[in-house]
Amino acid sequence: MRPSTEEQTLFYEEFGKGKPLFLLHGFLENRTMWEPFIAHLSTRNHVFVVDLPGHGQSPVLEGSNTMDRMAQQVFKIVQEHHLNEVSLVGHSMGGYVALAFAKLYTQYVNGICLLNSTPKADTQERVALRKHGIQVAEKNYEALVSMSVANLFSKELRKDLAEVIAHTKQEALKTPLEGYVEAQKGMMLRFDATAIWREASFQKWMLLGAQDTLIDAQGLRAELESESIKIEVLKGGHMLHIENFEGVLSSLQVFCE
Repeated sequence: MRPSTEEQTLFYEEFGKGKPLFLLHGFLENRTMWEPFIAHLSTRNHVFVVDLPGHGQSPVLEGSNTMDRMAQQVFKIVQEHHLNEVSLVGHSMGGYVALAFAKLYTQYVNGICLLNSTPKADTQERVALRKHGIQVAEKNYEALVSMSVANLFSKELRKDLAEVIAHTKQEALKTPLEGYVEAQKGMMLRFDATAIWREASFQKWMLLGAQDTLIDAQGLRAELESESIKIEVLKGGHMLHIENFEGVLSSLQVFCE
């Protein structure tokens, strides 16, 4: 995949009319993860589904693909459409990009929903795992991606969702090695957005998985839930949009009202 210049905007699609809503996919995903939601959310919203740098049909950015730089690329779409206020839903890495967007362009944010995501920065343990992942990926990318994707689903659902998991792996492998590496580096470097998340005046939601092995749902709820931060813990792992589609859709429809 050829690196992009900073001027090049991301590949995206748009649906419906109404309040602007940006749906940002996670690591090793692309805009197609949102397809089951579009028909429901676009009845009242102008929905934008975006391929983040190095994923889907968007090229890798030259240099470090930080969350801030990804957010800057998303903002170019906002500018292109002359939007004054947007809501963002971000799954996992997409949530980190949404938080970076809030840091850089707070006045444009109507609301953010973090889906299987956190405002906290990586722990040292997590950084070490990402570095190890990069090393393994450079040797056997396909095997690493296959194992990584399966582990995102809650154990009790893996057998029932075997076909869906296989499809998710196929979509993940569309992300080139360079996209994998640069996104991992960008996530390692991301800032801790906890203070921004607490203090922001826009609508703040978190949809977390009770069986998510990457995000401590109960710990985050205990620490962050307040009158201004709505947190729902739903049954499922790190792939709630698949494992608990109805629950996520129901919550997003309320978030988007």
